[in-house]
Amino acid sequence: MKIGKRIREYRKIYNFSQEQLADKIFVSRQTISNWENDKTYPDIQIIISLAILFNVSLDELIREDLEEMKMKISNNRASKRADIYSLIMISSTILASLSIGLVVALPESKLILIVPIILFLPALWSSFVLEKFKKNNDLKTYKEILAFSQNKDIEVLRENREPRRIRMGKTIIVLGYAALTLLICLIAIFIANLFKS
Repeated sequence: MKIGKRIREYRKIYNFSQEQLADKIFVSRQTISNWENDKTYPDIQIIISLAILFNVSLDELIREDLEEMKMKISNNRASKRADIYSLIMISSTILASLSIGLVVALPESKLILIVPIILFLPALWSSFVLEKFKKNNDLKTYKEILAFSQNKDIEVLRENREPRRIRMGKTIIVLGYAALTLLICLIAIFIANLFKS
């Protein structure tokens, strides 16, 4: 946020110490320090008081911060949607894998083959949605996704991308996901065979 920097600039223009500014707007010196060091953000009444004291418009005081806040809100919403699609993908894959046990337990029913396919479709759809989300937000690595979901700056991570590591990471994730799915299928088949005997 830029407001801390602006508060410091205007405070210096008016030759106020942190203590003097704190007295004028009825807060502690530590509060001023926290704002200027971007540890906390002033509430709206304080921002109005600062704008009046420094003889500037609210827009001038918080303009860049508004854009950043809008971006963070947008990132939060996108991140929550991505979390939901991830949950759908994982749940659907687990249910589809477990339903393989039904196929083994009821081999005479040809329609039962449709169950795992239908249960796997939401996982497939969610994976496409997640890939589109990653592409639209230029997210390649798990660290970038995590930083995006926590509204942190991801530019440094983007600059340090290593294409070889990204390919290797994706391969490991796909193989791990496939191995886990296979393991769940094998467990479901084992359980189905126990009940069959």
